Amino acid sequence: MKKIVELAEILIVRHSCFIIGSPGSGKTTVWKQLAKALTLGGAETIFDIVDPKAVTADELFGCMNAKTKEWKDGVLSVIMRDMNKNLGPYKPS
Repeated sequence: MKKIVELAEILIVRHSCFIIGSPGSGKTTVWKQLAKALTLGGAETIFDIVDPKAVTADELFGCMNAKTKEWKDGVLSVIMRDMNKNLGPYKPS
């Protein structure tokens, strides 16, 4: 319960956060229970899961091509933009 409350408090002042910890430490349970509680309380909850070990740092955050000076968005920026615009799986029902 304490970790769920702490996560809720963090999300009041931040748009998003990373949940890290050892396997089996309850990371998934904490955010799923918070999302369920917020939904039951009438709040809209949207989330996406990203495994940062599955992509490179440039793919995760984005990078600039040194030759063309062109910026390429990373996974996190694309997700945040789509959430903000209600695109993809984030369309309201």
